[in-house]
Amino acid sequence: MPQNKNFQKRITILDECFSSRTGSFTLERLIDVVQEKLGTSVSRKTIQNDIKYIRETIENEKSASIDFNENPVFIPRLFEGKKTIFKYADVSLALGNQLLSKSDQEQLEETLAILSRYRNREDFFWLDELFPRIKTAFNIVHEDYNGLISYQSNRDYSGQSWVGKIYNQLLRKKVLIIEYKGFKDESSYLRKIHPYHLKQYNSRWFLFGLEESEKYTGITNLALDRIQEITETIEEINQDTINWGDFFDEMIGVSRPQDQDPVEVKLRFSKSRIPYVLTKPIHGASQRIDKSDPEERTISINVLPNNELYQTILSFGDDVEVLSPDIVRVEMQKIVVELNKKYL
Repeated sequence: MPQNKNFQKRITILDECFSSRTGSFTLERLIDVVQEKLGTSVSRKTIQNDIKYIRETIENEKSASIDFNENPVFIPRLFEGKKTIFKYADVSLALGNQLLSKSDQEQLEETLAILSRYRNREDFFWLDELFPRIKTAFNIVHEDYNGLISYQSNRDYSGQSWVGKIYNQLLRKKVLIIEYKGFKDESSYLRKIHPYHLKQYNSRWFLFGLEESEKYTGITNLALDRIQEITETIEEINQDTINWGDFFDEMIGVSRPQDQDPVEVKLRFSKSRIPYVLTKPIHGASQRIDKSDPEERTISINVLPNNELYQTILSFGDDVEVLSPDIVRVEMQKIVVELNKKYL
């Protein structure tokens, strides 16, 4: 059975209906209840398939201990007029009462392991209360998730506290007045922002949106660690029409130069370094091996030239050479000249 986004919600609702000691639920009533709780329409066939799924799931899980030919999942011959009422013959059969299967428990443990990396973030402190309750309810004995796996994160990142708050603002779709102080600014100033998208890059978070100000109107990004205060207005945001996947496919990082188009950048790597670049692409959206290089040590990427591109190239030291285009090669020459001044 295809499990769409509402599948599990429907199963939970139906399971509760079948477990009710007082309610009587015909197929029509089940459809009404599910539609009311989900706020969307469902077909008769969908609910019939859901009932079939629940019955078969219970039969498969309990067939070793229960003869369902003698003891059906649902009370047989239970009617309201001529319409069948669906009710568990034994409420202990309810899916919500079942112990986790081994695979379910493994998946839950994996989920907890992933969530555990966020426990030290201010906007995820609620996990400290949730974890013990989940482990107690499902008899999960694993304790030290952080002792099993480590992730790249910056616990001292000052912008972390804004992540959850701005995410909620993205859902509310209201224009924001943001007090902002860049690293080069002597004092903070106010920016009117239509919030659209949050992105993490290099252990920092950035808010993308439409800015409306006297100096600039257009798409911009704000580093969360430079935000001083956020005030929500009653004004609805302008509709977001940007495909953010395509937006970021055209560049490395988060800096988008104005009035520029992506260029094809050719990079030739040393023999020792090229295997790493092939297994961990610099720019997965566009990276290709340049077939004109018989040694297959040259790649091409289509990106906007920005600071993050040059920083990425510099991270390879003398293991890489920019072959083209001239705009990128000349900029790298300038950077190398300045570096030589510091070390000569």
